[in-house]
Amino acid sequence: MKDTSATLTRLYYLDWLRVLAMLGIFFFHNARFYDAWSDWHVRNATIDMGASALTAFMGQWIMPLFCLIAGGGTYYALKSRRAGQFLQERFLRLLVPLIFGMLVIVVPQAYYQALSHGVQFGGYNVFQIYGLYLKTLLEHGWYQEWFHLWFLWYLFLYSLISLPLFLIGSASGKSIIYRLAVVFQKPWALLVLFVFSIAAVNIFLYPGGYFGNRGQGGFNIVAYLLFFIFGYLIFANRRIMEGIKKMRWLMLGAAIVAIVGLVAFFVDEIADPLAHFGTSRFALAHIVQSLNTWCWLLAILGFGSRYLDRHNKILSYANQAVLPFYILHQTVIITIGYYVVQWNTGVGFKYLMISTTSFVAIMVIYELLVRRINVFRFLFGLKPQRKPPVHRMPEQGPFTSGPLVDIK
Repeated sequence: MKDTSATLTRLYYLDWLRVLAMLGIFFFHNARFYDAWSDWHVRNATIDMGASALTAFMGQWIMPLFCLIAGGGTYYALKSRRAGQFLQERFLRLLVPLIFGMLVIVVPQAYYQALSHGVQFGGYNVFQIYGLYLKTLLEHGWYQEWFHLWFLWYLFLYSLISLPLFLIGSASGKSIIYRLAVVFQKPWALLVLFVFSIAAVNIFLYPGGYFGNRGQGGFNIVAYLLFFIFGYLIFANRRIMEGIKKMRWLMLGAAIVAIVGLVAFFVDEIADPLAHFGTSRFALAHIVQSLNTWCWLLAILGFGSRYLDRHNKILSYANQAVLPFYILHQTVIITIGYYVVQWNTGVGFKYLMISTTSFVAIMVIYELLVRRINVFRFLFGLKPQRKPPVHRMPEQGPFTSGPLVDIK
């Protein structure tokens, strides 16, 4: 039986969604200084309800969207790679930047976080401060504080865990996930699977434990794994995306209704899961939350596939910049933000200044260092730059994007 989802056409809308999701994360983190409902590494003296509403809204779907896109990219990556090649690429694209990031990139975040919490470094030089960072990393465990790089570790871990589900493992010549994609190709059956899977994980895993902890982006590590696997499943059967595209307006309407219901009736259960764990309202709240998240995700996929499936030079540039931008963005935001939040000005002006200067600084670092120097390309998960051969024909290969960056 032939895989009807196979295609040699690059899905540019998936590239666009990856780029736009990265911009979303950037603006999300710029708002975290003023968030009323959660702490952050550095905080403004006063909160802002507009920024708080933005983070609460985006927190319902932004990191699940990244996982979903990564799962879809994994499906297309495995179309043209053996398992060993796939894992080697994941090591180079994820673990190398993670190690480099933890030893270098996030150090300023740790420094400014310590300063904002009253730690004094008077008398210490830069090398001694770095030594204190390494000592803290070793004493408290490198897994205790990933800053924003937790996502790279999760994606590498998910690639290892889920690979057996994605590979052909039966006499029919189909993987477990592909066969599941055939069974659940009907849109409503798919939505039921998605909603109740994530809801069950949130309902039954204790929020205070390791697997149930939601400190990383609002969902736990098991839920993110499911988003990743379901991203693969969605693209394993092209009929699924056809159905999602047709239902985009319905999903958008349902998402609006769901988030209104969530805000109106279940804010306490979502904001403080430890206090409400095990109650009937807690269970109902997480069914509504899961429905809300999935409706937004499917609406985004549907509208993206309808309106963003086109290519231009901006996409080519931005798609390669996504991973380095992700690695750099939070460190730059916090470094600049630490000083700006001390200004005696309004939140709106601070937000504009931090976001504008941070974006410029990130792009300057990327353009002058990461993009042009092969050592930095390697450390930031990009392939080395080579001079193109004379008379090179335009590449027309299949979509083979990895979790955050194009890895053709």
